[in-house]
Formats: sequence, C-alpha cells, structure tokens
Amino acid sequence: MSNTKTNYKLKTILLLLFACLPILFFSQVSDTLERKQAPKVFLICDDCDQQFLRNEITFLNFVRDRRLADIIILVRSINAGNGGTEYSLEFSGENNFSGLLFNHKYTTTPNLSDGEIREELKKTLKKGVLPFLLKTELAEKINYSIDGLENANSSDKVKDSWNLWLFNLNGNIAGNGQSYSKQFYLNSSFNANRTSEKNLFETGFFYSGNYQKYQITDTSSVIGFVSNLGAYSYDAISVGKHLSVGYFGTYFSSTVQNLKNSTSFYPAIEYNIFPYSEATNRKLCFNYRFGLRYVDFYSPTYLDKMNDWFTLHSLVISYKQVEKWGALNCDIGSFHYFHPQKYYRINVSPGVSLNIAKGLNISLGGNFSIVNDQYFLRKDEVSSDAILLGQAQLKSDFSYFFYTGISYSFGSIYNNVVNVRFSMSDNNW
Repeated sequence: MSNTKTNYKLKTILLLLFACLPILFFSQVSDTLERKQAPKVFLICDDCDQQFLRNEITFLNFVRDRRLADIIILVRSINAGNGGTEYSLEFSGENNFSGLLFNHKYTTTPNLSDGEIREELKKTLKKGVLPFLLKTELAEKINYSIDGLENANSSDKVKDSWNLWLFNLNGNIAGNGQSYSKQFYLNSSFNANRTSEKNLFETGFFYSGNYQKYQITDTSSVIGFVSNLGAYSYDAISVGKHLSVGYFGTYFSSTVQNLKNSTSFYPAIEYNIFPYSEATNRKLCFNYRFGLRYVDFYSPTYLDKMNDWFTLHSLVISYKQVEKWGALNCDIGSFHYFHPQKYYRINVSPGVSLNIAKGLNISLGGNFSIVNDQYFLRKDEVSSDAILLGQAQLKSDFSYFFYTGISYSFGSIYNNVVNVRFSMSDNNW
C-alpha cells in the first residue's frame, strides 16, 4: 500500500514539474520587446525567410495579425525574364501612418543563393520603411549613406554578351524501397528563353520515368514502368500594353495515355484587361488559340485508330489579384475539337486565401475538369495490375482535386524573436 502511495506521489510530482518547467524557464527571460517607439509591422510574404527578417531587423515590432499593424508590407512575386524572380513590395500605412503608400521592387538573378536573396530583400524592406520611421521618435537616431555615388555614371550601359538569353538544365534521380517493393524515378528538363519588353520566347523539353516492382510472393511479382516525354515552344509578341500575339507548339509522348506521338501547333492571341505592368498585383487575361494536332498511338484506340488528325481551338480566362487581405486567382479553360466525336474539355481552377478576422486565416482551392476528349483510350482491356500501377487511363467523365486549410492564432501580438533550439526534422520526433 505504501509503495502505491509513493508511486502516486512521484507521478504527481513529475506531472507538476512537466507543467511548471515552461513557466520556470520563461520567467527567467526578461522582456526586451517593449520597443514602444518602433512601429508595428505585419509582413505578408509566402516566399520570404520571415524568421531571418524578424531576427535581423530589430528596429521594428513584427506582429501576428494585420489588424494590429501600423505598417502592412505585402510582398508579391512573379517570374522575371532573366530566370529569377521579381519581388514587388507594397508598404501601406495604418493608424498614425494612414494615407502613406510606397512601392519598391527587387529582381533576383537565377544564380543567386537563398542567402543572397534574403539579404537583398532585407535591404529593400529597410528602405521601404524609412519614410514611416521619419515620422516617429526614431527619426533622430537614423543615419544613412549612399554607397558608390561618387563612381556613378549615368551613361553606363549594361553589356550583355548573351543578348538576354537564359538556359536552364535540370535533372534528378530518386528511389525508395523496402524488402518487398522498390521504386525508381528519373526526371530531367531543359529550357531556353529570351525575354524583352516586346517579346517573350521560350523552348524546352522534359522527361520523366517511374519504375515500380512489388514482390507479392516468393515466386510472384508485379512490375510497372511509365514514362512521359515532351517538348514545347512559344513566342509572345507585345502589341501595346494590353495585347499580345504569338504561337504555341508542343510535342508529347506518354505510355499512360497511349500516345506515341502528339504534335500540336496553335497561333494565339491574348488580351489583358489590365496593363501587363500590373501583373504582380492583378490580371484578367483572355487567351485564344486555334490550331492542329496530329497523334500516333502505341496500340489501337476504341475507335480502331493508330493515328488521327484534329482541328481544335481553346479559350483560357485567367484572373489574379493579390491584396493585403489575401489573394484570389481563377483559371477557366476549354478545348473544343472539330471532330465527329465532338471532343471537348473544360477546366476550372479557383484558389483563395483570406485573412477574414483577427488571427483567422483560411485558404481553399482546387481544380475540376469535365472530360470528354479521351480519344487515346485503348481498345484492349486494361489489366488490373496496369490500373493499380498507374500504367493506363480509364474512361472518366470528370476529374478533380481540392484543398482547404484554416488557422487561428491568439496570444502575444509581438513576433520579433527567433529561437531555433530543439528544431529537428519530423523523422526524429
């Protein structure tokens, strides 16, 4: 009986220690975050190293909700013509800074490391908050300098020996396995592009392969292999601030879709309701294509064909808007074939992320397709093994995927401190 009471007391003590240790630790840490003169900042940036920025920029108070902020910093990004990323930073004032609005841009090059990118973003962010700081008591503590001005020459011009051409080559090999199964993946791609204010040209190819083997019994196994190979080329010529013309050319081969060769060519025209210069903030584009497609099949289709010609056209409507309260985007696209079988496909891809209340964020989106263009379906019956291994497609009237997420945070409004102690990968928990 005494042993039972002793064990009970020990368990009680351990539980109390477990509950009280955080309080004991945290009580030893003096609160150094009361930077009363510093403005409160809310940073909206999916691609930023926010921990680094909070740790490095110590003259700002980073808060967890935009409704608590004096300055809202919205970072938008878009692919740049040099193969890097153009970051557009919008600084919007609230409370005592109401009415202040500034914009800054920073463009990376493809050879920059993550560390170099975040350093330049830090510099851009610090420049952007300067007009706000000048309206606070911190103004008297600000010193600044301009590096290299004495060597500046307005007549200097950048000499580009590559004439704006950029090339990318990628490849990876991966594998995994257990005692009864193994998989092997191979992916590679190449593209070349040249981007100027008046013209965007890109061409490239890609390949992916997946080998799978499952040992069912000592004498029985299932083996599968799928591959996809493709090449593409497109050219967009600017005709003013809203209109572009050009073409799309594609080649595709897929064992899953029974396509030995699929070659398409489409002249195209696109109109953007908003100027293309506002693409990081908003766009509403209408893209129309009309062209031809020729296909060869690995095995006879359900129409007993080994090849076929198609005349088809396509309309895609793309909408995107990024604001302080969140982001909206939606693509609606359709393909229609001038063919006796009246093939067509309609795709809808919406997405939204919203900060709907203090500390409450929600995101949702996905894709839904109405499918009536599976002209490649095999005549022969597909085995169950091929279906399970993803080696062939079956007839379907639709396809879809979706995602949704919600988060809510509350507690201290400040979010300045970075502490990486006890950080480790999920595999080690």
